[in-house]
Amino acid sequence: MQPRSRNYRQLHDSAELLWEKLGLLSPVQRNEFDDRFIMSWIYHDFALEGTVLSVAEIKAAMDPEIISAPSLIPAYAHIQAMQEAIRFVYSSRGKKIKLNLDWLKKLHLLILPDAIKDQTQYRKDNPIHRMYFHDLAPADKISYRMRKLTDWFRTEECRRAHPIELACEVHREVIRVFPWADLSGRVARLAMNHILLSENYWPSIVHHVDRQRYYEVLRLDQDELVDLSVESMEQGMLSSNRLYQGIVDASRRG
Repeated sequence: MQPRSRNYRQLHDSAELLWEKLGLLSPVQRNEFDDRFIMSWIYHDFALEGTVLSVAEIKAAMDPEIISAPSLIPAYAHIQAMQEAIRFVYSSRGKKIKLNLDWLKKLHLLILPDAIKDQTQYRKDNPIHRMYFHDLAPADKISYRMRKLTDWFRTEECRRAHPIELACEVHREVIRVFPWADLSGRVARLAMNHILLSENYWPSIVHHVDRQRYYEVLRLDQDELVDLSVESMEQGMLSSNRLYQGIVDASRRG
C-alpha cells in the first residue's frame, strides 16, 4: 500500500464535530437520528447489490410491531440481519478492534438471517452470473487468500497504515477473494466501516447513484477506491448534518 498525499485531518475533525453534536441530542432525538441513519445505510447498501427497497419496506422490517405478509419475510430477514450488523459496528465507535479471521467471520455471521446462520462455509464454486466485474479468487484458493490477508494484519505495514487506507485495502481484498457465495460484498463494506468507526471517522456509505462507479473502481488502482470512499464519507457527513439540524429544528417548533 503506497502512502498518499491526501491530508485526512479535516475528515477526522469534521467527524469528531458531528459526533459531538449528536452527543448533545436528547435520547429521543438520538434514537430518531440513529434509526433514520441506519435506514439510509441499509437502503444504499442493498441498492449497491441490486435490491431497491422502499422506505416502507425497511421500516416494516426494522419494526418488530409491524406484522408483514409471509411472502416478504425472507427479504425482511436480510434487512433485520443487516440492521443488527450495522448497529454492532456503529456501537464500536472509538473502540479498538482486533483484525483477524475471526473478526471477518463474525461480520459475515451477523448479516446471515437466523434461518441460515449455519451457512458460513466458503464458496465451493466460481459464480458465473454476478455483478462484480473483476476476477475472483478460484474457490480452491480462498482459504489460502484469507490466511494471506489475515497474516498481513500482523505486519508492521498494516499497523502503520492510515485507517482510511487500511479500511479500503481490507474492503478491496475481501471483495477480490469473495470468500462467501452470498454477502461477501456486504462483509467487505462492513469491515471497512468497522475500521473507520473504530478510529472515530464517519462511515463511508457508497450512495446508490455511484453504483456503477463503485463496481468499476474495484477493478482499478487502490487510490480510486480511496477517492470514492472519502467522497462517500464527505457526502455522508453533509447529509447527516442536515438530518441532525432537521431533528433539532423540529423539536424547537414543537
